Amino acid sequence: MRFTVNGCQIKNVNEFKYLGRILDNKDSDIPAVEQNLRKARQKWGRISRILSKESAKPRVMASFYKAIVQSVLLYGSESWVISERTLLKLRSFHRRCARYITGRHIRENDDGSWTCPNSARTLEEAGLWTVEEYIERRRSTVMGYAVERSIYRRC
Repeated sequence: MRFTVNGCQIKNVNEFKYLGRILDNKDSDIPAVEQNLRKARQKWGRISRILSKESAKPRVMASFYKAIVQSVLLYGSESWVISERTLLKLRSFHRRCARYITGRHIRENDDGSWTCPNSARTLEEAGLWTVEEYIERRRSTVMGYAVERSIYRRC
């Protein structure tokens, strides 16, 4: 299908950015999630180095993570359709940050096996919830606002 404006054909693209969010022609949220992950990794890389140099306590680091990094990570998540694969990526990043905050890293044992700290306990120690809980809270906030609108009641 071709679209024109004043006789000029509009170029068809697979992805474009609108209000900071990547939209694609397949109606997939994966490009937006992956962009958010890239940005969140960059923010965490910068902030975590500064906090480590300042010997910040885990709860302080977690506060910075939630305020800065997580807001970048979950921007737009209120409307995402999240597959299990996408959720795995978000969960992995979130847990990795929690392990860094608490100093509970995945370690190789003397026998060559690996020890991975308990994720639930690590999140609790950092003062964090699961990434699913943060997404659900964001969605509930938006839904609470939406149901108060007359257009919602009409639909």
